[in-house]
Amino acid sequence: EGVLAVESAVSRAGRASVYIRGRLHWPLPGGSPRSWRRIQSHCNARFASCASGNIDTTTLLGTGAFAVAAMSALAPANPLRLPILPALQPVVQHALRVLPLQCEEATVKASSDAGSSMQPPVVDKIPEDTFRPGSGSTTRLYQFESCPFCRKVRGCLDYHRIPYEIVEVHPLNKAEVKDFSPDYKKVPIIRIDTTDGQQMQLRDSKTIVNALLGSNNPGVAPAVPPPTATPSTGKMWPPTKEPEKATSGTVEEQWVHWTDAVLVQCIVLNVYRTFSESAETFRYLLTHPNFSWIQARSAAWSGTAVMWAIANRRKKTYEVPDVRVALYEAVGSFAAAVRTGGGRFLGGDKPGAVDFNVYGILRSAEACQTERDLLTSCADIHPWYDAMNEVVGPSKAVNLDAVKRG
Repeated sequence: EGVLAVESAVSRAGRASVYIRGRLHWPLPGGSPRSWRRIQSHCNARFASCASGNIDTTTLLGTGAFAVAAMSALAPANPLRLPILPALQPVVQHALRVLPLQCEEATVKASSDAGSSMQPPVVDKIPEDTFRPGSGSTTRLYQFESCPFCRKVRGCLDYHRIPYEIVEVHPLNKAEVKDFSPDYKKVPIIRIDTTDGQQMQLRDSKTIVNALLGSNNPGVAPAVPPPTATPSTGKMWPPTKEPEKATSGTVEEQWVHWTDAVLVQCIVLNVYRTFSESAETFRYLLTHPNFSWIQARSAAWSGTAVMWAIANRRKKTYEVPDVRVALYEAVGSFAAAVRTGGGRFLGGDKPGAVDFNVYGILRSAEACQTERDLLTSCADIHPWYDAMNEVVGPSKAVNLDAVKRG
């Protein structure tokens, strides 16, 4: 009953945003002061409950959908100089508390009661013969297409030539994972069903990558130095909340922490840098065959508005003057570490966990302006990136054509 109520609320938000977009567009083509006052009035009324913080996730995303409707209605006349932006601030502040990156991961507690008769048990290792040729095992990756954490896992699955099915999770209702993972609200999740009736699920990208690599993970080459901050990433590394991660553990562990603390943040700041780039990142939802017209648009519009606003807020938090420069510096520092290590990869002669982490994060910008600019401006990353493309090979996803990026 609760699920139906949420889905109904999301659908209403989607329908409302479509209606508002249509109503605002044709009678107000000129972007006159009167037009802006009418939009301001609509938005102030819609955002009234946000100021007190009395807002749930569904309302938050519905509000985002409303904002995109208003923005897109008059954007051709006056792009992004909209009076509704101050009204969005309560939404952004609340989003920073309850909506981290839509796929950002939390620490996983793989307790003994994580599974039940209806839920595959949560594991952190995969039995050796699970993926042997002819085993008949079925592997499903539950993901968000633009999620850097999910792309880490996809690269590792492709590298091991494991056929898998991509299951795109709807970012608003997450209906695709509720039946077998109701206690875990994030992606990626891998579900494996074997022919002898065994079932298992793995959560958290680092856990999944390590499980897929197993004893074949080379770590990092002996000469690889630990990660360091660049002029633009000094507020990201060392991590403010856990500064010990910059110096504790092995060099490989430090680089893994760096990928999440620095490189993921740089990608987020860039793919959602402008309103148009944020819309580009979510555009794949509009043609996804698994979602209805309303589901696709409510998710795409709300995601576009909320993530664009969050990215701009994080830019201020991390005091990054130019997000492109920050990304180029971070990628350049990684490329320099690979060269110092003396191999094709940070792992030496073959890729290790850090290589798959970095590769997946960069691939999350596939077909977006961020990727095009990065590959044009960062020549130092090409030898490593080309080597990763070579060893990872073509996608082994059996339903890859379902998603159209960019």
